[in-house]
Amino acid sequence: MKKSGFSLLEIIVVTAIMGIVMLIFSPMINAFIGAQDRLYNQSKVDSRLNEVVEFIKRDVRNARSDIGTNAIEVFPDKDSDIENDPCLAEGVVGEKIVIHGVDLDGKSKDIVYFLDGSDLKLNTGGNSSTVLSSVEEGEFKYKDKILLFYFKIDVPDRLNGKNDEDRKIRNEVRDVAITRINLQ
Repeated sequence: MKKSGFSLLEIIVVTAIMGIVMLIFSPMINAFIGAQDRLYNQSKVDSRLNEVVEFIKRDVRNARSDIGTNAIEVFPDKDSDIENDPCLAEGVVGEKIVIHGVDLDGKSKDIVYFLDGSDLKLNTGGNSSTVLSSVEEGEFKYKDKILLFYFKIDVPDRLNGKNDEDRKIRNEVRDVAITRINLQ
């Protein structure tokens, strides 16, 4: 009578072959999982930065056009020396911008974006709220009726990788230009 089943030798050979195959494919699986994780984290960072850009664009586009060039004002930060810095002489660079707009009732209202430590805050009518946190660097520049701004955020190591070779997440919005043609 013939016995059915596998011998111990067959099971050991199959297990060894499966182990070798897993060793060969494990770096590819890890790379795939790492790429998926980076893409997910990049999309979270991009989404947050794009949201802030859209807030500022909306407010600039809704700025009052009846008050001329003062519809948007950038205030230099405390350490700026406007007279001696040729870059600042071309256009005001600062950490605070005031956009003079109107609300839905047609009343004047000022919208203020400012850097407070590592937070970008929005102040409308005395209510201040954080729009973007973990800001490493940031500035506004207003020149020739064009608003330029730059933000770089500090991405936590758990999202960005432990060392410089792993840092592949773009963490900045660089020189976004917003203009209102009718800000005469």
